[in-house]
This record gives sequence, structure tokens and C-alpha cells, in this order.
Amino acid sequence: MVGKIKYMTKKEITSIFLWQNGLLILLGIGIIFISTGILNWLGQISFDWTGAIYGLILGIGLGSLNVWLDRLLPERVTDDGGLNQLIFHNRKLLDIFLLCCLIGVAEELVFRGIIQFYFGFWASVILFVLVHFRYLIKVYLLFNVIITSIIIAGLFQFSNQNLIAVIIFHIVFNFIGALDMRNRYQNKGGVARG
Repeated sequence: MVGKIKYMTKKEITSIFLWQNGLLILLGIGIIFISTGILNWLGQISFDWTGAIYGLILGIGLGSLNVWLDRLLPERVTDDGGLNQLIFHNRKLLDIFLLCCLIGVAEELVFRGIIQFYFGFWASVILFVLVHFRYLIKVYLLFNVIITSIIIAGLFQFSNQNLIAVIIFHIVFNFIGALDMRNRYQNKGGVARG
């Protein structure tokens, strides 16, 4: 996967993310319509902004811990094959933030708002981990994505199925990590151009 992406421009990489997450959102909306209808689903999902504060605090705390561990551990343990470097190298802050927002909304709509809502805690955890297959290649990355998935699923469950809380957590967690990657890779070589 990384081999093919090495020769893509930033615009092409961004396009892949937009398509992938756009399809996730459409899939999620389709499943909601087919299963119970959007109005019934909206009535059962919490959008409480008070719970979102917990998502924000947890996202900042765990995102910062993740950055600290990534800097503490050797790169051979934390490297995902160079994909994160290709994605975040020389990217503008607004681009990073918008990508994190898109990913947070799409993934949490599907994994917590649909999979966990209809199929339960462990189904959402396992599928979330499997979708992040590039993190399955190393023990630390696998452990990291499993723990993160359990924390997000737990936040959704303990916040009375608050979709806003998990979306905010996901955006903040990803944004902190992405900013750190951008800063670390800023002066390194890279191939994401344009």
C-alpha cells in the first residue's frame, strides 16, 4: 500500500481519504435507513454537549500520552510503514484539521453510531481494529489501536450513547497526533507534493 502511495501527490492522497470516509458516511446512513429509520435512530442516540466535554478532555489527555509514547519509543516500534509521514508531511494546519474532522465523523458514525449501537461494544472494537489494518503490523501499534478502540467504545457506552462525545474525542486525538507527526516530519524528506 505504502509503495503505491509514495508516488501520489497530496491532492491524490486527500482524495482517497475523502472518498473512503464519504463512502463510510453513506454506508452508515444507508444502514440506519434500512434498519430503523433515521428519526428513530436519532431519538435513541445522545447528542449532549455536556458529555462532549469528557470527549474533549479524554482526547487531549490520551492524544498527548500517545504523542509522548511515540517520541519515547524507537521509531522502528512506532512506524506504520511511512504512511502517516506521507499523509501529514508538509500539510497545512487547516488541511490536517479538516481531515481529522472528516475521519472522526465518518468513523464514529459507523463504528459507534451504528455498529456499537446495533451490535454491541465488542463488535465495534474488533471491527475498528481490523479497519485500521496498517497498525496490525507491529505489537505496539496493535496494542495502541486496541486500547484506543476500547476507550472510544467505553466513552460511547458510559456517556449514554453520546455520538458528539466520541466524535470530539476522535477528532482531538487524531489532530494532536497528526500535528506531532507533521512537526516531526517537517524537515525530513517526503513525497507528498502539490
